[in-house]
Amino acid sequence: MKTQDSDIPLKAYLYLLLGVFCIAWSAIFVKMADAPALTSGFYRYFFCFIGLLPIWLYKGIKIPGANTAILITIAGLLFVADMSLWNLSILRTSASVSTLLANNASVFVGLGTLLFFKQKLPKIYWLGLAVAMVGIFLVAGKDILQNPSVGLGHFMAIGAAVFYAGYMLITQRIRGKVDTVNFMAWSLIACLIFSFLTCWQQDLEMTHFNQTTWIAFVGSGLICHLAGWLSINYALGFIPAAIVSPTLLIQPVLTSIISFFLLGEILRTEQIIGGLIVLCGIYLVNKKS
Repeated sequence: MKTQDSDIPLKAYLYLLLGVFCIAWSAIFVKMADAPALTSGFYRYFFCFIGLLPIWLYKGIKIPGANTAILITIAGLLFVADMSLWNLSILRTSASVSTLLANNASVFVGLGTLLFFKQKLPKIYWLGLAVAMVGIFLVAGKDILQNPSVGLGHFMAIGAAVFYAGYMLITQRIRGKVDTVNFMAWSLIACLIFSFLTCWQQDLEMTHFNQTTWIAFVGSGLICHLAGWLSINYALGFIPAAIVSPTLLIQPVLTSIISFFLLGEILRTEQIIGGLIVLCGIYLVNKKS
């Protein structure tokens, strides 16, 4: 049965907007932290898990089956790869551009369903893909050709989108077998393990940081990861994904506004135009579903 707008409580829309506002701060907190990008990722998972733990205990800890546990572990590994590349890209390019490019995950999800699940894609998907690629070229092309360091940051953000697409594909396959809180908690444990091992292997600084950096760590974990995604997941219980998905496109726009006022980041004209084209492409990719 199709959900009517009049049947959706106002609270669900407010939670959706709150969630988008929270995740829009993700790149800002990484920029604020005077710490290695991978360390920022570890503390994002750590403080999110600390905040989620009381909720997990209240809801009830459920041990997943062996196959589900393996898929959750793989999902955690893909998410760490996504966040690691994204955090690294944020320190090489602007928060706005990095967030925009990393939001192309839904474009790559479509390609994943075609390659791995042999799912036929509608014509509007291919149109959206083409539009998004044109926008990406406008946003990142000049830096890739003229500024190798910044260009590498752009490639990292695009790579992050690919890994996040893999995370979403696996999540879709197992979410029917485990509830939101348990999935989030178990996947966070996997993220913490993989992230800590990566930081330890690279001998990264993990403890001696200033107050601003610790505030950024806590904000990233509790505001962006915990409050942001719990709010969005709550909204998904009432609002169709067809509405939620394009609404999430507000994230890079909000990030651009916040980074302009707090970080003094200014986008070039072709990046603004390209960004709008990318958002149109992502919208078209999601429109059919």
